[in-house]
Amino acid sequence: MEGTLSMWRSIARFTASIRGALRHSLAATLTLCLVSNALGAGRVLYETGFEASEGFSGKFTLAGQNLWTRFGSGGNGIVTNYFQGLGQQAYLGAVAPTSPDDSLSLYVPLDYKPNPQRQEIVTFSVLMAIQDSTTTNRDDFRWSAYNSKGQRLFSLDFANQELQVSYGLDDGKGFISTGVQFTNDSLYELTVQMNFGRNLWSASANGLNLVNGRPITTKFDGVLDLADIDAVWLPRDPKKPGDNYMLFDNYRVAVEYLDVIPPMLEAVGRLPDGKFLLRVLGEPGVQYQIQASTDLKSWTVLQSALAPSSGAVDFLDMDAPRSNQRFYRAVASKP
Repeated sequence: MEGTLSMWRSIARFTASIRGALRHSLAATLTLCLVSNALGAGRVLYETGFEASEGFSGKFTLAGQNLWTRFGSGGNGIVTNYFQGLGQQAYLGAVAPTSPDDSLSLYVPLDYKPNPQRQEIVTFSVLMAIQDSTTTNRDDFRWSAYNSKGQRLFSLDFANQELQVSYGLDDGKGFISTGVQFTNDSLYELTVQMNFGRNLWSASANGLNLVNGRPITTKFDGVLDLADIDAVWLPRDPKKPGDNYMLFDNYRVAVEYLDVIPPMLEAVGRLPDGKFLLRVLGEPGVQYQIQASTDLKSWTVLQSALAPSSGAVDFLDMDAPRSNQRFYRAVASKP
């Protein structure tokens, strides 16, 4: 890392044909943005593709294989080529829990403790899809992070009835809609990044922002570490669970030696006067620069601003009307 600016960047390109931003639908991801985050060196806490070469077998449930553990009951296991060309995948759901009012969580121990001597970003990534029920009964599927005290820190919820993505913190206030919907039987790459040093997390799917700069824990005495990240199935009607299920693959948790979560850059759209509006989604209290280039070689600083409590900062390129092609990147300074 050189100087005071770290080169975590998102680059966006626009041409004269661009008239608006792609928003609020995972089916139409933000194709204007080419994400190129230069991550620092780190280490992998855990990763698997659930392949036979790793010791996973479709003859058994996922729980009980290679340290994977379950809490609750219900269908889970290994299938082949449900994600075309990607070998084996894991799943949970499909088969009703054996006990009334039960749900199912699947997890592998991570046991991550933040290093007080070094700033780190923990990144969880997974390929996932929600397969719909053959009946009218539909359920919720989640990814939930837990600390070493067994306390849930936060969750991302995929509600199959409404096809809605929501998130929940540990404040007891329920779930908040992200404003994003998903499509059944579609493959998404989910990424969750956690800054334990600053108690913040963000999430995206297929490059579209879901959650930005929310607290990992809202509790004054909350334990800031990471025991596991669970795949969760919650039947809506315990007496009539759906036969829907969640597929997942390429489950990976890694630590990068970074000061802040790499920002996301959204192309909001071109205004009627030709100016171009961009939005940086980063961490609250961090200074961000927007830089522009016509050739990806020479970069010019357009503006800089301090991210507010939402972590979102808008930038307006006044010179856009004079350019047929232009690239952008967001650069974060050290907090």
